[in-house]
Amino acid sequence: MTGNYPSLEFNTPASKGQEAKKTVVIEAGGIYYRELNEKIRRLALDGERRIILKGVRGQRYLGAGLSFPDLYLQVQGIPGEDLGFNLNGPTIEVLGHSQNAVANTMDDGKIIVHGLGGDALAYGMRGGQLYIRDDVGYRVGIHMKEYRSKVPVLVIGGTSGDYLGEYMAGGLIILLNKDNVKESVAGNSDKTLATGIHGGELFIYGYEIPPYLLGIGAVLTPVTRDDLQKVEPYVREFSRVFQMKAAPLLERELFKIVPAGKRPFARFYYPSYPVDTGLKPEHVEKCSPCEASCPAGIPTGRFLRLLRLGETEKAIRLLDEYTPLRYSCCGFICPHICMENCTRGQVDFPVQSEQLARYYKNDLPVEVEEVKEEKIAVIGAGPAGLSTAYQLARRGYPVTVFDESDRPGGKLYQVISRTRLPLESLEHDLQKIARLGVKFVLNTRVNKGMMDNILKEYQYVVVAVGAHQPLIPPVKGAEHLQAGLDFLKEYNLGRRNSNFLNLKPDSDVVVVGGGDAAVDGIEALIALGVAPGHITVIDIKKPSAKIEDRHRLETEGVRFRYPLFLQEANKEGIIVKDIMGQETFLPATLVLVFINERPQLDFLPEEVLSGLDQRGFYSREKEESFRSVHPRISVAGDIQGQGLVTTNIGRGRQCALEVDALLQGREYLPEVKDPQDAVFLKPQKASPVADDELNIEEEYDRCLHCGICVQCDKCVEACPRGALTRDGETINVDLSLCGGCGTCAATCLGGVIRMVPR
Repeated sequence: MTGNYPSLEFNTPASKGQEAKKTVVIEAGGIYYRELNEKIRRLALDGERRIILKGVRGQRYLGAGLSFPDLYLQVQGIPGEDLGFNLNGPTIEVLGHSQNAVANTMDDGKIIVHGLGGDALAYGMRGGQLYIRDDVGYRVGIHMKEYRSKVPVLVIGGTSGDYLGEYMAGGLIILLNKDNVKESVAGNSDKTLATGIHGGELFIYGYEIPPYLLGIGAVLTPVTRDDLQKVEPYVREFSRVFQMKAAPLLERELFKIVPAGKRPFARFYYPSYPVDTGLKPEHVEKCSPCEASCPAGIPTGRFLRLLRLGETEKAIRLLDEYTPLRYSCCGFICPHICMENCTRGQVDFPVQSEQLARYYKNDLPVEVEEVKEEKIAVIGAGPAGLSTAYQLARRGYPVTVFDESDRPGGKLYQVISRTRLPLESLEHDLQKIARLGVKFVLNTRVNKGMMDNILKEYQYVVVAVGAHQPLIPPVKGAEHLQAGLDFLKEYNLGRRNSNFLNLKPDSDVVVVGGGDAAVDGIEALIALGVAPGHITVIDIKKPSAKIEDRHRLETEGVRFRYPLFLQEANKEGIIVKDIMGQETFLPATLVLVFINERPQLDFLPEEVLSGLDQRGFYSREKEESFRSVHPRISVAGDIQGQGLVTTNIGRGRQCALEVDALLQGREYLPEVKDPQDAVFLKPQKASPVADDELNIEEEYDRCLHCGICVQCDKCVEACPRGALTRDGETINVDLSLCGGCGTCAATCLGGVIRMVPR
């Protein structure tokens, strides 16, 4: 190794006897990272030399590019990625853990971390010193290099993940292994330790390196006395900084890794080093977990990719292809199963789909295909009917929707509370559907005679009626139970003079069932003046409503009791039984039942009615098809079995696609979601951020883009042989150059690049 090692002093100006200015303390918790960095830079330019940041919560690039050798920056909390990026002189001390990319391209200075380090630390570091007290992640010390007389030094107190010292060109890495771990000290994967090293030295304490771990071009070599003298000062300085005893660390056996050859490119880069991994990279795009889990099939991952590429209009038009209710449903009432399955949730918190839906409010005119001749009737103006009508109208069909209510929307309008779904938000989406030319025939309940006429007038009919017939438990005294659905309809339609809405603050109300509809009912009761402490919810299992809604209502005083089983009702209240068989009487002025409903389908032709199951729902012969036994009738929505609003939006879309294919003489091919396999995803390589650090329009920065290429070109840039090129949305691999090292695949967080056998 060449060059002179820098001094090891970590003293601040005050301890050197210099006259230091007062310490400046910044409460950093709520400051956006760009603003915080600008504040630090201004203070340094004004002559401040001791700055303390308190309450740091994931702000990125702290200290980036600073070049004041006597500046001391203390970070209290957890900084974001790229701490000390391109640092050139100052000392940064982190009183906590760090994240990814600390000291990347650092020129000079000192960084001390009193905790764990993330991935990709010291990338391209060419000067200065980085001390990490505990373990670090993957790909640490990549491309470290010596620059003129500068020699970068990295000291890791704990252990490392795979690819430590990858393509190292210079400098010194010391893996102290301070806890004397005997396994996985420098990673686990075959041929990853110091792979492609062509300069510098790597020292590991107390760990006999297994031969399979050494990467291409890396060799073990005996440790000399000069090596011990070279390493010892850094071990002692590490011990001083972190208040440990140096002797036990220095007494252990030391192992040294160096390049196998003298010149960087003589043996290890193309065309000389052998292709012996037997692997090659493959560009494979798959469905993101969020999209695969969305009942409506909304491609959130692809939407965010377009936002990342600056194609906002194209991103919104992509959403238009999937739902007419993106704003009202996704923005307000959806349970967001996509967020439950978001890979980013393994890092900090899921991508905020709900906020994205509200922020990117869809106001673009929807594009319509060439007008077609076939007239289509849709019976039911709920989520499934609206989705079907929207998709068919987009494809140029004249569509008429029949509904018995005075306004379209189904349960969105009649049942869901205005607290959860403001009426103006629903109207926003309904107007978008109406602008496509969809006609609504309202206040019309279709009967058998009308159905016969509809079949004569229209070339095709989609039945998408909702489940609006409440099911009351068949218990003794069932006549004293009220259907929660009817209650909500009376409330939402403003019929405040209804007999069972005439409640008092001290009226005892029991709600049977704990789903989202029950939450709507409770909010309506409270709005009518019933004190929350007089409302009791019973369920046979853990309530299925959103956990945040339940906690909010419990805080207000609503009682949730489960598992309890309804046994009997009378005009004074109900009798319930617990799992031990003990019966309890609950007094109640009103008992509302939110359990199940079924559709009213007596208007259907007899051959279609014959397909109803015992519960009153239509059982399809083929699960992937929406066609009934009648050649010109399809079914969609609750008629197939009750589902979420998003479920019925997806059903409506797929039904419309099948009807379009049928009428145009094409084969209908159901959409199949092939989600990205989690084994190819690398959430552990992403850095967590505070939930208030990013604006919603920057949320694509947090998305890991699972299975989707975002054209970041990191794989292209990471390839040491230049074997990868991108042509539009396609990554091409020149196998005559590729060595199968896997560097490209390791840089792709979304798993789009993967290594497969040649």
